[in-house]
Amino acid sequence: MKTSHDYPLRFNVASWLAASLLLGGCATSGPPTQEMSDARQALDAARQVNAASHVPETLQDAQSLLSQAEEKLGGGAFAQAQHDALAAKAGATKARTMASAISEAKAALREAEAVDALSGGAMGLLQQAEAAALMDDDKATVRLARETTQHAACDVNNALLGRTRILLGEAHALMDEARGLPPFTRAQQAEMDAIEAMYQREEGRAAYAAARHLVEELREAQRVRPAAVVAQPPAQAAATPPKPLPEPAAVNPIGAVHRYTVRHGDSLWKIAARPEVYANPLRWVGIYQANRHHVKNANAIYPGQVLLIPD
Repeated sequence: MKTSHDYPLRFNVASWLAASLLLGGCATSGPPTQEMSDARQALDAARQVNAASHVPETLQDAQSLLSQAEEKLGGGAFAQAQHDALAAKAGATKARTMASAISEAKAALREAEAVDALSGGAMGLLQQAEAAALMDDDKATVRLARETTQHAACDVNNALLGRTRILLGEAHALMDEARGLPPFTRAQQAEMDAIEAMYQREEGRAAYAAARHLVEELREAQRVRPAAVVAQPPAQAAATPPKPLPEPAAVNPIGAVHRYTVRHGDSLWKIAARPEVYANPLRWVGIYQANRHHVKNANAIYPGQVLLIPD
């Protein structure tokens, strides 16, 4: 027959449970191992998105709750440890959400700055998001941070559309010079049409990338083309009459604005490149802006049209 000495462990556990019920009022079925693990993982995830920099106070509160949970767990207060672990997980999750949104917003602002498109509107929204984070308002923080990201993306898109328009002007000029001569191809014309379509759809990023590729290709073709002209027979070269010098543009009596009459084969890019105009094809935008009242499309000018050329 077994005596009470044969059940020391069972007796100790039962005594502990009884004491826990008397002292703590209630007890969990065991230590909150899963809750503690979840809280630690949530804190690690928050740190990975730089929550210590973006929302330091929220992260610190969550860390403090986890420390309390660990202390209570060591003292056998499982119910209180579980409660603090769950609160630590919730706080860490909030910190990660806010930090992720702010991090994405700052990345969008850096991209806008890289293309010289950083605007005060986007920066102001980020400041509001960071202020909401200091107040631990996760909903306002996330909303304002997302608005910052969208605003910056719009700024970048508009900037790239502007650059695409300039590249398209250069591409049109290069293709006009190459038309009918190698290495101009129908594929390049198709690419130009595709870029124009992307530009009309306001797909700045894709349009700019494609326009850069096409212009680089056309520039390379232009560098190769003069060799073919030099290779012409001397007799043929001698028979070719020299091109007449361009007529100087008429000067407005005011002196601040010149007038230029469009010739056959001209483009805004070519006009800006003329020595008597700007000697710089990139300044075609100034001509376009000065004549917006009657030039609706920068690629649609016609012989005989009179353009104002601002100094």
